[in-house]
Amino acid sequence: EAIAIIPARGGSKGIIDKNIINLSGKPLIYYILEACKRSKNIFATVVTTDSELIAKVVLKEYPNTIIIKRPEDLSSDDSVSEDALIHAIKILEKKYSNLEKIIFAQVTSPLTTSDNLSELVYMLDDFDSCAFYTEDYGFFFNVDNMNSPRLPRQQRRPRKREAGNAWGFRKSGFLNSKSRFFGNTGLCKLDHPNELEIDDISDLTILESYIKFKLPK
Repeated sequence: EAIAIIPARGGSKGIIDKNIINLSGKPLIYYILEACKRSKNIFATVVTTDSELIAKVVLKEYPNTIIIKRPEDLSSDDSVSEDALIHAIKILEKKYSNLEKIIFAQVTSPLTTSDNLSELVYMLDDFDSCAFYTEDYGFFFNVDNMNSPRLPRQQRRPRKREAGNAWGFRKSGFLNSKSRFFGNTGLCKLDHPNELEIDDISDLTILESYIKFKLPK
């Protein structure tokens, strides 16, 4: 089993209060919290945040969530997720002495499922770190010869594009490397559209429509 850590900073410039913005009738963060709750391989879910409002919203519907107060110096626009994760892990180690498998999950990918997260946990039996990818059949100006003939999609070999839904890693290796990727890294395919994430208002509108018409009620 693993523990899931969800970074949820309060300051958001693109979309104000993005982590708790309403998406199809509930706060955005509830989607990943529900996926973690339903995953049979995740025994505890942690939210590391600098925002009392986010903590309050989380605990209202998910009272068993562990809230870790994120220090101000790890909550600026220039802060990286790894620093917040290291801070949270060092606190969690005091309670969970055998903690080893960790899932780093993102609020901004609301289509992540419990099965998706369980797949990452399973991969940690064989790999030091792991991530999701999606198949990308596009052309890239700085990589491809743009003067070459365009092959039909079914004849092209897709690239593996990293998906930002979640990552998995073993605690000891992560603390040593301070990187979500280290050692023997495994890749887990994520089917479209589960990789969609919210960075701006247009993303929010697209996912609002998808959830309204496609997801089971």
